[in-house]
Amino acid sequence: MLRHVRRSIGRKLMLAVGAPSLLFSVAGVLWLRHETRLAAPGLEGVYRTALVALVVFAATMGLTHVLVIRLFVRNPLKRLVAAMRRAREGDFLHRVPVTGEDELGRLAVAYNETLAAVTDLHARRIEDASAMEALERELAVKAEAERRAREMSFLVDLGRTLASTLDLDDLLEALVERLARLPRLEALRVYLADEATGDLVLRAARGGEGAIGSRLRPGDPLPGHRTVPLAHGDDAGGLIAFRRAGGEPLDPGEERLVEAIAAQSAMAIANARLHRKMVRLSERDALTGVHNRRSLFSRLDLELERSARFAHATGLALVDVDRFRPYNEAFGHAAGDAILKIVAGLLAGAVRKVDVVARYGGEEFAVMLARADRGAALAAAEKLRAAVEAAAIPHGASEGGRVTISVGVAVYPGDGSDPGALIDAADAALYAAKRAGRNAVRAHEAGMRAHPGRRRDSSVTADAEAGGS
Repeated sequence: MLRHVRRSIGRKLMLAVGAPSLLFSVAGVLWLRHETRLAAPGLEGVYRTALVALVVFAATMGLTHVLVIRLFVRNPLKRLVAAMRRAREGDFLHRVPVTGEDELGRLAVAYNETLAAVTDLHARRIEDASAMEALERELAVKAEAERRAREMSFLVDLGRTLASTLDLDDLLEALVERLARLPRLEALRVYLADEATGDLVLRAARGGEGAIGSRLRPGDPLPGHRTVPLAHGDDAGGLIAFRRAGGEPLDPGEERLVEAIAAQSAMAIANARLHRKMVRLSERDALTGVHNRRSLFSRLDLELERSARFAHATGLALVDVDRFRPYNEAFGHAAGDAILKIVAGLLAGAVRKVDVVARYGGEEFAVMLARADRGAALAAAEKLRAAVEAAAIPHGASEGGRVTISVGVAVYPGDGSDPGALIDAADAALYAAKRAGRNAVRAHEAGMRAHPGRRRDSSVTADAEAGGS
């Protein structure tokens, strides 16, 4: 009963207004009956009738109160409650009808105004959210455009750098220097394929471990590294391997950038390798594989300039295969060519990396001995002679039955101040070694050039002036 009353403000008002009135009326009738019963005993029926009429009147008034409260209080309040429930569920466009100017009417007006303000606020929030989404999309597009612009600038700068040189070592150094600028890069390696073995050879690196020249077999893993192939056409030229700090993966944009870098680098590396091959072919003798005459003069020019600048000596040895013509005539040109190849290999294996072995012409070779004074040049020449003799190459037309060489040595600047003069002096010394019985080494001495039996090479001066062309 009490719960039923507590859940309705109309019932509360009816109970608050009707119950006290009924109780007060009943109490009044009962009091009048008590006071007049002794004085007028015949009025008992009248009081009973009055009491019944009072109860009927109280019931009628109670019913009237119920209808009035339902109509003017409970129903408006129910409409307000229903409207608030709809607003709570997201319906901000619904409004409560205003049925009067009393407190409930003003409450409905205030509620409607509040709901209108909430609706406007919600609409502004939707507009702000849409504007924020549009702004975020615009910023994302702008950030993507800026990132693409940075990538394009990086690729243009990289392309300009790679195009600035055809030297493979300089190109690889420039490549890793540029790649090292990429963000959060912890280690970087560039491997190139060895054309002879197919191994991947480490040619350039930044950070991490790995010695230059170390090798990998194709397919060998590089733990923790992301690898991108350096492929140009059908040629798999190598790969780029890198590791990011914390092992972070690449996002799609970075994947595209790395692939573009690899494609650009692969083309530049292929061009540099092709250039190196062409240079090597232009500098090498087709038969023996050592430097040719043109390359000899070019290297000799540079070395003599360096000697003049730093005041150190340079040695030159002219080598002639003893009795080569009789061997060639006896066994044929193919056998003679084989002898020249073997001798060239022996000479190249007996000198330092800074020295240059070249085929000077026919069965003659020239060896440039960098930073070698007279004593060092004679020792190097003797090493060359001994290497050929120790090889014991059969030679049926020779007195000893094996191939030997004669060597003439000249030293800059004492024996000649330019390539032509230096070669002429070495040629004179070589002629002296031949006169001494062959299989010998002789250094240039004064007067050797003027020996009446020596034939001078008239092409030496022309070659020296033209750089061996």
